[in-house]
Amino acid sequence: MNNNSNSKDEETDYIPDLLYSQIEKSIPIVSSEALIIFDGALLLLKRNNAPAKGEWWFPGGRIRKGESTEEALRREVKEETGLELDECRLINVYSRVFPERHDITIAYFCRSKSSNVVLNDEHSEYAFFKQLPSNLHPCMQKVITDSGWEEGRW
Repeated sequence: MNNNSNSKDEETDYIPDLLYSQIEKSIPIVSSEALIIFDGALLLLKRNNAPAKGEWWFPGGRIRKGESTEEALRREVKEETGLELDECRLINVYSRVFPERHDITIAYFCRSKSSNVVLNDEHSEYAFFKQLPSNLHPCMQKVITDSGWEEGRW
């Protein structure tokens, strides 16, 4: 997954795939991700890309130069799902080391203004869960536990 921009106005954000691959293997990539709640259910997306290809994950992505973590979160959620977010609350910051990369992730607990998801090509499907799938990746389970969603704290 590279950081190619969809907007001609943002062409300066583009890093060629080979260079980005080298960067990804060399240094941690910082991103924001959202635990999105609508009507008490948690939105998860099935990933098309590594890491965790084919697994349920939260929407989110890399933070661009000049963006706050929440600005990046709102942009990524809009790009990946078409959703607008209401309030967001910081959950925690996580360091995740995968075989192919190292991510530093800032996770937020958010409410969505709607459930009308329109996926981009980064994900194959989505679902709103009232009960979590049994095969959820341990990284996701940790964030969900930290958020308090399962205890109804939000």
